[in-house]
Amino acid sequence: MHSSSLNQFGSYVRTKWASPRRIRFWLLVLVIVYTLLGFFGLPWIIQSVAQSTVKEDFGRELRIESVQTNPYTLTLRINGVELDDTDNRQLLSWDQLFVDLAWSSITNQAWIIETIQLKQPVIQEERFVSGETRFTRLAAKDSTEETADEPAPLPALRINELQVEGGVVRFADNLPSANDDEPTQVSLALQDIGLSVEDFSLQEGMSFPVTMNAQVADGGKLEFNGSVQLLPTFTLEANASFTELALKQAEPYLQQFVNVQLDSGTVTVNGQLHTNAEQPFAFDGSVSVDSLGIREGSNSETLIGWQRLQTEQLKLDLADKQLTTAPINVEALTGRVVIFEDKSTNFGQLVVSGPESTDTEESEPANPFNITIEGIELSDSALHFADNSLPLPFATRIHTLSGDISTLSSSSAEPARVNLEGEVAEFGLAQVEGEIHAWHPMRQTSIHVIFRNLQIPEYSPYTVEFAGRKIEGGTMDLDLDYTVNENQLDGKNNLLLHDLKLGEKMESSNAMDLPLNLAIALLQDSNGVIDLTLPVSGNVDNPQFDFGKIIQQAVGNAITSVVTAPFRFLANLIGADSEDLGKVEFAAGRSELLPPQRQRIAKLREALNERPNLILELAGPFNQDFDGPILQREKAIKALQQRLTEENRENSDASLTAESNQDIVEAMFINHYSETSLTALKEYFTEEPEDSADEPSFDALAYRNQLAKQIIAAQSVSQAELQDIGNARAEAVRNALVNADDETSIATDRVRIQEPKQVDSVNGERVAMEVGVSAD
Repeated sequence: MHSSSLNQFGSYVRTKWASPRRIRFWLLVLVIVYTLLGFFGLPWIIQSVAQSTVKEDFGRELRIESVQTNPYTLTLRINGVELDDTDNRQLLSWDQLFVDLAWSSITNQAWIIETIQLKQPVIQEERFVSGETRFTRLAAKDSTEETADEPAPLPALRINELQVEGGVVRFADNLPSANDDEPTQVSLALQDIGLSVEDFSLQEGMSFPVTMNAQVADGGKLEFNGSVQLLPTFTLEANASFTELALKQAEPYLQQFVNVQLDSGTVTVNGQLHTNAEQPFAFDGSVSVDSLGIREGSNSETLIGWQRLQTEQLKLDLADKQLTTAPINVEALTGRVVIFEDKSTNFGQLVVSGPESTDTEESEPANPFNITIEGIELSDSALHFADNSLPLPFATRIHTLSGDISTLSSSSAEPARVNLEGEVAEFGLAQVEGEIHAWHPMRQTSIHVIFRNLQIPEYSPYTVEFAGRKIEGGTMDLDLDYTVNENQLDGKNNLLLHDLKLGEKMESSNAMDLPLNLAIALLQDSNGVIDLTLPVSGNVDNPQFDFGKIIQQAVGNAITSVVTAPFRFLANLIGADSEDLGKVEFAAGRSELLPPQRQRIAKLREALNERPNLILELAGPFNQDFDGPILQREKAIKALQQRLTEENRENSDASLTAESNQDIVEAMFINHYSETSLTALKEYFTEEPEDSADEPSFDALAYRNQLAKQIIAAQSVSQAELQDIGNARAEAVRNALVNADDETSIATDRVRIQEPKQVDSVNGERVAMEVGVSAD
């Protein structure tokens, strides 16, 4: 009985449960359940868990457009993700995340991902004045939830291919204000980010290749190609480049330290990056900064800039605290150095005052960087220098400046050799030779500066303090010798003035009433040369300049005052009124000289012959309201003449109001006023008769006058045309002076045409040209 029961049970199992039909049924059920869970259940679970986790753990809203999974290909798509901060500002988002999990993950007991693709990700970070950022705040929120348990080991993970397309990273930085005002917000952004990672692994000692490129929103391109190792320590070996990165983006950070404006400039960096456990950061490559323009915050003039600064090799080693460069080539450097009356400089005044330190304890001195620059080479550069601490402010501009500076090293006591040469104005020469220790200039400096044949009088560097006058004429040679040894300045400046001419009077509290012509006679030798030696000595922190020897060489105890020969003096020579000689009047829109003006110029020519070294300066006047209507009428008549010529009609009487020209004038009117009806305009000048039997009365002359008036008003007169009439007036005066028929004519080079001058207002029927007189 027992054996029979077992046989019956076995037969039942074989026929009911283990039959092929039953197995196929349960396999089908399993597939259906797997499919339903994989295609529909799992996406809902992923979306729900992700949103609830972010809400509970981080207190932020996570929005997901859709989640798609494929249980057969083991792929995951998450579309339209957005995560906002607590103030509803977006933190991150992406259009699509695609993950392709390999089936081998099951057999290898490791997460093996074939592909991860992230499209259009956007990360928006912001740093606040306190120093925290949106993401560090998010991380801090997460860290409060962690327990004190030992951290779980990292999972075995391998990603065969990771790609990011069209990424954007935006960063807003709130910089503190010096006056506790609202912070200055700086916005930086990387866009079009493309990232490619192959064979990513968390296994110790394994490195993987990484390439990335991106565009900087405000100008510049980033490229990165190298290998990265994450464990056991982060290691990076890569080639990186920043191409034409706009420096304007760094202006707010620079203004935290110096009061300057970054008008232009780009930086390009190409080289190798290296970092590991022993080396925090190292770089070896080339650097160039192009088209740099920096100006003072309150000044429109360029403080410093250049066309290109480039070095073929720059090595930065943070582990050894070393910075070395190959020779630095600087093209078209421009700079402006000003020494003010209190001996401060424009560069020194740029520094922004920071908060005072309240730490009374002396800190350990930081281990300084060792900096070595293997020379600086200058070409086609320019330097504007002004020293307002002298009795007469000295200003000059050196151009075509070229030369070199030898090796500069912070770790060597050897000073750098300086050898520079440039041109001053048209025929001047400047040379700089000597030695200077760049890191300790007040400890060891010896500089010899030479100026030769300076032709521009207003750039005279020295004058006698008690004279109260500028130097306006002559040439100058200047030798400046400065030696600084342990903060002690000793210098000797030698000045040679050739054919000195005094200029305008200058305000000076120390000026004395002295006979300057006699002073010049005393100072000049038989060759017309004044030789002055100016000793300079004192401590560099408070230099004291001694001009006593200059005064002793220049003057005696009693010298009478001197009066310059101004324009009024010219008039007195010939018994003319200075105001008459100093003005030439012209009719509106005209450059011809009227008879009274020709007589005035004849007197002026006579006065100039009394002073052969004087130069006449003519700046032709013009005024829009005064000259404009005449020029408009002339342009309208010229336009009528051209139309008459084009139609082979007589143009000698090009009258805008002539009846014979009415048809052409009407065409010109329509050309300017296309929306105005001639019929309506004629009706305006047509008077209906009182008696209906009479014909309407049309005032043809008034009609033509109106056409002419409107056509003239439509003519435009440019600033250049007004300047042309000003130049023509100046040319007319010059021709009358240099082309006279008698022997009273003057040389052409004694009359200089200046830029035309716009006169603000005109009194009466004439515009007056103010005539100026100067001397070489």
